[in-house]
Amino acid sequence: MSDALSIGWTTAQAQSRRRVYRRILGFNMLLHLLIGLACMFLPDFVSRTFGLPPPVPTGWIRGWGATLILVTALYIPGLQDPIRSRAPNIIGIFGRLWMATVWLVVGGGFVWFGLFDLFFAVLLAVLYKRLLEAELMSRP
Repeated sequence: MSDALSIGWTTAQAQSRRRVYRRILGFNMLLHLLIGLACMFLPDFVSRTFGLPPPVPTGWIRGWGATLILVTALYIPGLQDPIRSRAPNIIGIFGRLWMATVWLVVGGGFVWFGLFDLFFAVLLAVLYKRLLEAELMSRP
């Protein structure tokens, strides 16, 4: 019997894929937190960094940063247990695709936000699919 068909190998594979997925999602969430905090407390810096017009008034960018932090907090159950909490992960992937589309359509300095969200949407979708497949294969 090959290693690919043994339960022990597939369980180890599922655990490995879960660990990789959680690390990438956690890293993305950390970046969202940092961007949100920067928008809240350094709105002029964020605007200059991404080539956006000055945020006048600054309330809109501060509000967007706070909203980004709130939305990121909603991913926590999916980070803790991606198999049992599938909804936050799936909604998060589609949400990133949606925001990537919005940012890319808006254009200008927002293209960087679009590319960021598109990159993580695709990466997380691929990793989550691989995790789900490995999880299904590890069940007797």
